[in-house]
Amino acid sequence: MPADLKYMYEKILEAAGGADNISALGCCMTRLRFTVKNEELVKVENLRRIKDVAGYFYSGVQHQLIVGPSTSTKLAAYFNERHSFNTLDGKPRSGIKISPDDFAAVAKASVKRKYSSRISRACGKIGNIFLPLIPAYIGCGLIIGIGNLLSKTLLANDPNVIALLDILGKGIFFYLSAIVGYNANKEFGGSPALGLAFAGILNAPQLSSVTLFGSTFVAGKGGVLAVLFVCWVGSMLEKRLRVWIKGSMEMFLTPMLTILIVGPLALLFIQPLAGWLSDGLSSVTQELLARGGVPVGAVLGGTFLPLVMLGVHQSLVPIHQQLMDSLGSNPLFPILCMAGAGQVGAAFAVLFKTKNARFKTLIKNALPVGLLGIGEPLIYGVTLPLFKPFIAACLGASLGGAVVASFHVASAIPFGVSGLVLLLALANAHSVLFYAAGYLTAVLAGFAFAWWLGFDDPPAEDAH
Repeated sequence: MPADLKYMYEKILEAAGGADNISALGCCMTRLRFTVKNEELVKVENLRRIKDVAGYFYSGVQHQLIVGPSTSTKLAAYFNERHSFNTLDGKPRSGIKISPDDFAAVAKASVKRKYSSRISRACGKIGNIFLPLIPAYIGCGLIIGIGNLLSKTLLANDPNVIALLDILGKGIFFYLSAIVGYNANKEFGGSPALGLAFAGILNAPQLSSVTLFGSTFVAGKGGVLAVLFVCWVGSMLEKRLRVWIKGSMEMFLTPMLTILIVGPLALLFIQPLAGWLSDGLSSVTQELLARGGVPVGAVLGGTFLPLVMLGVHQSLVPIHQQLMDSLGSNPLFPILCMAGAGQVGAAFAVLFKTKNARFKTLIKNALPVGLLGIGEPLIYGVTLPLFKPFIAACLGASLGGAVVASFHVASAIPFGVSGLVLLLALANAHSVLFYAAGYLTAVLAGFAFAWWLGFDDPPAEDAH
């Protein structure tokens, strides 16, 4: 059944200390997130007990409720239709001014950002650049995968339909560098439009006819890594120029000088360096998976859940895309997807062993989206709070990763869909068969390890 938004809204307001205590509110794919003015008014246990809330945790200065995909955006919209909360970055929503009471919460968030880990901040920026692309990755990726399967079966003798599916599936990738450049410059504090310009410079077809210092430029060399590096350098220079150049001429001189300085620098130094890094990354990945096989797959699969828990998994997104650009497929992503399979198996074990009716309901609600590759409700609502099932999930993922790596499974998309849905977006029939084998291995192993390790069954009043 769909979540009761009115019920959840009322219960969350009550547990959060009322609407006047909430200073900012927003959401991500699976979570409702909010900050408050007075932490003492928040009743955390009441937040955890709300029906259809799969889990709760506190991160930085934010209270985060795992409510699942679709529900998170609908619930945030339900709140914002009735209140004028600020956005989570402290900015007013729809022109509403920040009230004096909000300044403390905003200042606290600012201090937290200032002194938080550089690694966490870097991963967050990378996530902000690429996560908006996920809907397009999902849609195009599924079309590519289905097209690959149909081209060897039902539509083997219909090249026109296959060609059309290929065009539809590659839509996001045609302008990918431009989109990444726009998002990257925006995230790094520069003008988004200059990010488009940098991406255009790096991918201009005319580059092949230009030779400097005995070297001919190669359009698109370095892929998204080159775009990220150039946008970072360009945004730093642009911000400096805006400080140095005064008056009305700043509007004209800053963008022109930024492009004139960063453009040649990008082509002569940054793009060749990024190309060297991307080629090396592809070679190392291929070598590791070819020679390492089982142990490499086991390590990668078994360590991915902790990376998700810490939030640093977003740093792998450019690597996924670079593997696609270099190899035409991604052999790393299917291995990492075994983390979700191990967690599903561990959750099934908890479901069968727990005596807590409320906890059983929570798991039953979280398992379907877990099978579809959305693991946060299971991580924060089931396996991590019980801890031993989390370890079991990692062990199951390790075995599944070993199977997937040893049979050289590859996906037709860089990232986006996972779980059972990835079966529709794999590179070929061989990958479909052995991804399924690895997924089943991870589920069964996660179940067996969780059953063997056991867990402390939560009492009825602490089901979350």
